[in-house]
Amino acid sequence: MRVVKEDRNITGGEGQGGHIMEEITRRMFMKKGAVMVGGVLGAPALVGLGTRSGVARAGAPVFPESWCRVPDAAKPRVLIAYGSMHGSTAGVAEAVSRALCDEGMKAEVQRVETVNRVSDYDAVIVGSAVRSGQWLPDAVDFVQSFRDVLAERPVAYFLTCLSLYQDTPETRRRAAGYMTPVLEAVPKVVPRDLGLFAGVLDYTRYNVVMRMVMKRKMEKLGVPEGDHRDWNRIQAWAERLVPVISDERVPLPAVSG
Repeated sequence: MRVVKEDRNITGGEGQGGHIMEEITRRMFMKKGAVMVGGVLGAPALVGLGTRSGVARAGAPVFPESWCRVPDAAKPRVLIAYGSMHGSTAGVAEAVSRALCDEGMKAEVQRVETVNRVSDYDAVIVGSAVRSGQWLPDAVDFVQSFRDVLAERPVAYFLTCLSLYQDTPETRRRAAGYMTPVLEAVPKVVPRDLGLFAGVLDYTRYNVVMRMVMKRKMEKLGVPEGDHRDWNRIQAWAERLVPVISDERVPLPAVSG
């Protein structure tokens, strides 16, 4: 549950957020009520990024929150807010941050659950894993809560889903359709771009029953176990966001990745 502070309100205001990486506990996992298709964090090390973290159990997914600093105070400040169950989408968020930092941006990565203020940022990138054909509820809630402020800033969305293991026009159309619920729920926020990325399949994240269910489902889809994130594609997408972040008048394609 997000704490309401300062100028955030139920109809779309904002508040002040923190920078603490949270370990997903067994109780939190059960409260979420579902196992989503995702994976462990496996992104390349992000050199030059600051990070704050808690102590995680061996093998437990971690959800980092990081930031990078640049000497030029005039450079845009970008928030990358993400929703993730097993850490796969967290890795994508950090890769996007790394790419923006390399382009001279000031980028901060936070979980959507911990963000309480967005008005301090010049642009916002929101990403989520896909569960049941749509973004995680916390990510949708983030956009709904901050819709008034987001509508005034350059915004981009991204998602991760295993159906994109096979990168075809059909799978990309299907993945783009997963964004329909949030686009319809919050029409006031119009993303400048949408990044579509494959995720991670790690059967060790599931109990015995769910492992059997997931194996049957993934075999039907032709998705093998492993990390299927394309880091070059993710970096290229992030670099394409630089113009719209630097100058909100520059349009971007509706869907890329």
